Amino acid sequence: MSNSTKLIYKEFKTALNKLKFPDSWFWARYTLNPYSGCAHACIYCDARSQRYYLDQNFETEVIVKVNIDTILDKKIRRSRTLKPDVVAAGGVNDAYQPAELKEENTLKILKILRFHNFPVNIATKSNLITRDIELLDDIGKRSWCTVGFSITTTNEELASFLEPFSSSPVERFKALKELKKKASNIQVGTYFMPIIPFLEDDEENMENVIKESKNAGADFVLFSPGLTLRDSQAEFFINKLKKSKYKDIVKPLLNLFNGKIYPPSHYSRKYHPILYELCKKFNLSVRVKRWIPKDFRKWNYKISELLLNKEYVESITKGINNNKLKLAGRHLNNLPESIIEVYRRGELSRLNSFTPEIIDIVEDYIGKHKIQNQPSGLDRFI
Repeated sequence: MSNSTKLIYKEFKTALNKLKFPDSWFWARYTLNPYSGCAHACIYCDARSQRYYLDQNFETEVIVKVNIDTILDKKIRRSRTLKPDVVAAGGVNDAYQPAELKEENTLKILKILRFHNFPVNIATKSNLITRDIELLDDIGKRSWCTVGFSITTTNEELASFLEPFSSSPVERFKALKELKKKASNIQVGTYFMPIIPFLEDDEENMENVIKESKNAGADFVLFSPGLTLRDSQAEFFINKLKKSKYKDIVKPLLNLFNGKIYPPSHYSRKYHPILYELCKKFNLSVRVKRWIPKDFRKWNYKISELLLNKEYVESITKGINNNKLKLAGRHLNNLPESIIEVYRRGELSRLNSFTPEIIDIVEDYIGKHKIQNQPSGLDRFI
């Protein structure tokens, strides 16, 4: 954290944000930000954009959310409809940014989530997370815990330019290794994103990040070639590049994006197979293994994971975008009853986006797992 960073203390009315659908990368149903703003000051961070409506200077003013643990606890206790599901701690900030060392908002939140048996997924660029190994491991034992270290380069000089106040890549790999060694109940890996064009997308860097992840004991690597260039975020990033030793990439970068927020599809199609094969080479999963509830949602989530993983792998290996498969997997998360009951009634075709092809996949899965003849309502006792 820079010496110029100012901490602002403010109480908010809410602590937990529920998503319409759990995302299929981190499997999060809820998001929660212990802070607003981030002193890691990553120059490419999407949270700098206007879409997040942050009304303070992003990196020199960090808002500490006062009593956020108490607010969260009351929210969970008083709600009759809030079911345990994956909470992504952080998002528009790093839950383990420097302020956490003193303020301990993330630590307090994790204790509340552990008490209520909510699973947790944390993305971080900080080795401070090792402070909470025992707590995170206990969350993993009670429900589910995943930690992904955001690492996009092994070049220390480049990392210090892009992410000036984060832990270095070496420190992050060391922290990953420590979590893997000391916490058997935590799923741990690397969030290899964003991969910045012309800075981090050379094969040497891509292989180094994936290889070092494997050496540290990672269970997975999630990758995403490219980044967003959105309004104030893009302006800040490009200005930083222009004043640096990396200024020569500005023109090709702007030409690649051509005024758009995302890089063109041909860019992703070029790098997805390369990254996928590198993960296969080092025997690393390209997906996070999902948390599965023990109530009526159990088979809904299992089959949703199956469909969404299939859609993802086909999209990056074959360039096939199966929107029906994606929609079926997403909507299944919100089904108010077990899909097994729907299957028994012969009504799978009534489910959102369930085409004959998808029904065949689901029926085959149900048959292989021999769950079609289990007693009705069994899941509630599992």
